[in-house]
Amino acid sequence: MYSLTKKRWQAIHDQDASFDGQFIYGVTADHRVCCPSCQREEDCVPKDIRIFKTCDEALFEGFVPCPDCQPFGVLSDKAKLVYQVKVYLAHNYQKRLTLETLADEFNVSTGVIHRAFVTTTDETPQAYLVRLRMYQAKKMLRDSKDSVALIGLKVGIPNLSYFNTVFKQQVGMTAVQYRKQAK
Repeated sequence: MYSLTKKRWQAIHDQDASFDGQFIYGVTADHRVCCPSCQREEDCVPKDIRIFKTCDEALFEGFVPCPDCQPFGVLSDKAKLVYQVKVYLAHNYQKRLTLETLADEFNVSTGVIHRAFVTTTDETPQAYLVRLRMYQAKKMLRDSKDSVALIGLKVGIPNLSYFNTVFKQQVGMTAVQYRKQAK
């Protein structure tokens, strides 16, 4: 996530299209994420703005794309399915989720979801879910005093040993080391 600098705020305020592609911003009031050039009808104030580097980061935080400026671009049918799955995962990452669960939820085969994900994002749905869970775990390690085991449970990985293994693979250090470094 980026910080809201004066330059970024000015780009948003001026609806400056030259900043499109450099960052996207979310407004906490409606949880919409927009391009800097978006012609938002309502005024927003700096305290309500979150700056994101990527679309996934915005989704991880529960923001949805603005239907007017389409910050994720125009989506093909396959990309729409992937987007819907990403939103579902962002809201349900704490649960035990499998490819079969997703297939049932979206009334498609596991192969359709897997292929759509891989061709659209170059990663599997399972890899995306792990990345989402580790993003949330890092946030909780920074912002809460919950134990590592509880955080693992909260992000959908109830086995502490497995959580530690995955965290170290994804982040490059243990959860305890990450927490110490983040403080």
